[in-house]
Amino acid sequence: MQITHLWVYLAFLQISGAGHDGLGVGQQALFCPAFPQPGVNFPDNWEQIYPTWLVKLQYVVHGNFSAQHRKMKISQDDVPLSDSLAYVVESTTYATHVSSAVEARERLTCQNHRAINASNASRKNLTATRIGATACARHGCFVSHSVVDSQKGEHQMNVDYPIYQALNYQSQGIHLSILAYDVACQGQINFLKQVQEDAYLQVPDGMDIVTAIRKLHLSAHKLECYP
Repeated sequence: MQITHLWVYLAFLQISGAGHDGLGVGQQALFCPAFPQPGVNFPDNWEQIYPTWLVKLQYVVHGNFSAQHRKMKISQDDVPLSDSLAYVVESTTYATHVSSAVEARERLTCQNHRAINASNASRKNLTATRIGATACARHGCFVSHSVVDSQKGEHQMNVDYPIYQALNYQSQGIHLSILAYDVACQGQINFLKQVQEDAYLQVPDGMDIVTAIRKLHLSAHKLECYP
């Protein structure tokens, strides 16, 4: 298994064209051609060409609630190969965010989200119980620097971090984003409040964020969630 991990890591280095000049945050990520990025696949003067409402970033958020990682006897032996590279957040900054975030039990006003309730349960023998990801909703490609393993704390504080990392990735100059999340009815309640209270959560200046629930998950929600 160790050899397999090393082989995958080297394969990613080759695919991403990594050289001897080192790797920066978010590098190794495969670029999504459907994701509008001014100056990359989009003209810098796009506002003079297209209406503002037409150009928007579309994200989908999802969580894997069965990813369990046990604590190691010698923590120094657990060396991440892709820390801050590709779609993995930088572990030190993420850990600081989790430790400093205000921790409060989520009072669900919608359906009984069993996945969230289960993830909130304490498991002292594990360093991670789930993985949260923010991806491009157009093609399903992961947005760079957006996957995070939830080492401790409530579900929402862990998922918030990759959401805000994705919102700030190559989004300069774009004023509208759509955030599709199966529990958006809960997550949007204190969305802006969390930004103001957490130094590690930032929304690009002038960006309007529209939250939505994907059609696949609508049947599990109450009518009040549809708007």
